[in-house]
Amino acid sequence: MYILAEQAEKRLQEILLQAVHETEYYRRFFKNTKLEPVGNYFKLSDFPLLTRQAIQWERSNFLCNKYQRYPDIDYLLLKRSFGILGNPLEIYWDSRDDERSHSFLWEYRKKRFAITADEKCCIFRTAEYAGNKIMDIISKRLSRDGKVLSFSMQNLSPERLRWCWDVILEFNPSWIVIPPGVALMLAENIETENQPLPSKLRYIELYGESFDLDEEAAIRNMFHAQIGNIYATQASGVIAASCEHGHLHIFPENIIAEVIRDGKPVMDEEGYIHVTSLQNTAMPLIRLNTDDCGILQSEHCICGQESPVLRLTRKRKCNFIINSSGRKISAFLLRSLAEYTNEEVSRCLAHIRFKQNGCDSMDVILCTKPAFSGWSQETARVFREKLEDPELEQMQWNFIYENLCETDEKQIEEHLFFESWEGEK
Repeated sequence: MYILAEQAEKRLQEILLQAVHETEYYRRFFKNTKLEPVGNYFKLSDFPLLTRQAIQWERSNFLCNKYQRYPDIDYLLLKRSFGILGNPLEIYWDSRDDERSHSFLWEYRKKRFAITADEKCCIFRTAEYAGNKIMDIISKRLSRDGKVLSFSMQNLSPERLRWCWDVILEFNPSWIVIPPGVALMLAENIETENQPLPSKLRYIELYGESFDLDEEAAIRNMFHAQIGNIYATQASGVIAASCEHGHLHIFPENIIAEVIRDGKPVMDEEGYIHVTSLQNTAMPLIRLNTDDCGILQSEHCICGQESPVLRLTRKRKCNFIINSSGRKISAFLLRSLAEYTNEEVSRCLAHIRFKQNGCDSMDVILCTKPAFSGWSQETARVFREKLEDPELEQMQWNFIYENLCETDEKQIEEHLFFESWEGEK
């Protein structure tokens, strides 16, 4: 692992001590292993590597004691994530910590792109929440201060995208936050319709998917705006952001990133990316496996930043559903559908994955938690009801129900949330 600055090391020790003394999961681990801190000092390597499955089954055991009672319980904010493998997680944050975590990203936006919170922004989201409760799906939502206009990604039909762009033109934002796949679809629509651009637009922030140089160039050329690439998770907040050379730099004030290969941290070698948030005091998750793969580079970037470069080698690719007409639909739509479905069926999903096996056929592999035995068909029914895109409604959706007890964890890790179909060979 790279060398931490003094302030980051101090913050890490606070998080580690809090985890051991205030959470049942880590208290039990150190009791069973009989590891003791040296002078009240823990090494990060003393802590176990954490999987998403462990959090799924023991979520309450990761919550610090003080957040289970008044007044701190009132600050709890619940975040949801499906990850690269389609295993839904519910992560608690103290809303004050969440705000502090976001501050590092705001500093990045201001320094690199001169973007501030006072400027108008459009965001394409998988789902919207009011506190800890999911909100009803609506086509657009304007924040109370009138600065943020958000769009649901549940329906990405050409007609809907055309309508979204008309709304964006009227709103005239300075920047847009959007997954690369959706940005490419929007760009294609703009070009086809010969639409103008917002006069104030100067920055596009991409998130949630990896993309290649050609895709980045297509987005930059269509929107005539600067491009920023953000790598983040709901569990840790922002992990890294791109510099002017396109390299992802770690946010050392916000997280500790490790690349693990054969159970050990490595540099300049590929492995699974594990993160430890330096801000989440409500639910300290130490060395959490993101399921993404990457390489931490020991060599400094030519941009001059001291923070390490993280090169992603396996992440959520910029994939598309391809229908019989040849139209490309961003796979991010499936995340929106899965998130709303899971909320409506009491968050019963253990995992959900999608595999397109033809231009008009999609496999949906889903598994419910043991406490929700028998809910699989109801989950499938709710999912079908969420389909709003006319062309997707016409596809054949094949639901395959898995039994968690019979599903090998390694087998799950070999499959991604969405496996695309490239067409007939």
